Amino acid sequence: MDQDFSQESRASAWWATDSRRAVSGHLIDVLLEKKGEKERADLSEIEVVQMGLKMQPAIARLFEEETGIGAQELEIAGTHKTEPWLRAHFDFATNDGGLLEVKNFNAALITKYSEPDEPMKLPEADYVQCLHEACVYGVDHVYFAVLFGGQRFRWWKLEFTAEQKDEFVQRAAAWWAMCVNKTMPEPETPDQARAVWRYDDGMHIIANAHVETACAQLKKIKEQIKILEGHEEAYTTAIQNFMANKAILETMAGDTLATWKTAKGTRRFDPDLLKKAMPNIYEQFFVEKPGSRRFLVK
Repeated sequence: MDQDFSQESRASAWWATDSRRAVSGHLIDVLLEKKGEKERADLSEIEVVQMGLKMQPAIARLFEEETGIGAQELEIAGTHKTEPWLRAHFDFATNDGGLLEVKNFNAALITKYSEPDEPMKLPEADYVQCLHEACVYGVDHVYFAVLFGGQRFRWWKLEFTAEQKDEFVQRAAAWWAMCVNKTMPEPETPDQARAVWRYDDGMHIIANAHVETACAQLKKIKEQIKILEGHEEAYTTAIQNFMANKAILETMAGDTLATWKTAKGTRRFDPDLLKKAMPNIYEQFFVEKPGSRRFLVK
């Protein structure tokens, strides 16, 4: 599966899961991973992910039973016939000349998808992943089949025109150009900004009118948050003092208003104990890490 590809293979092309993540708000993460500035998350120990992989053949069989369309598992990673940087891993090929992409999703996600008697509705990430695979494999349709919560099975047939595929290749080419040129889109969240601008150069920059206004507004918001946090602390303390050692707070009608239960005890590593018992060993495992930037509004 594509998450088992080496870092070198992942960085050498633009994959279907890259497109999926790009339209889901994680384009910067993908670009940083391809630049080698961020490690791709290791999914090998994530039970939900591994169960999804194990369930793929079963979901494909459900698709065959419901549609009468055969599906053969594909153990290949394909490359676009004219764009070698555009690649994809495929789940299954169907005997009517298409592809089959299968997913094992949480039951709560079913509300994001259309029912059989409704106009087709799929999240953009799913649509784009299937479109990417259709472009690479050179087919005009992809079946998207999902088992929700191990109980409800749904499937959709996505058909793509040559124009749609050409437009997508151009869109993906823009993403790949960022990889090649080592450029970044403008960050859209503080976490993304920290990831892109990890270090300062020690220099000054003069604010424009827009940024001055943003700083003033942010300062006001932080002051309001501080006031609200004070109210939160006061109300929390009042409720906790009323509850004392009781675990559940209820209304006269029996509705739960709050709970304050003792969590189960845990075991954790205490570095201070190791330092005290074996200072020499402790020092051997001390590593230097670069400091992170701290953002403050004055």
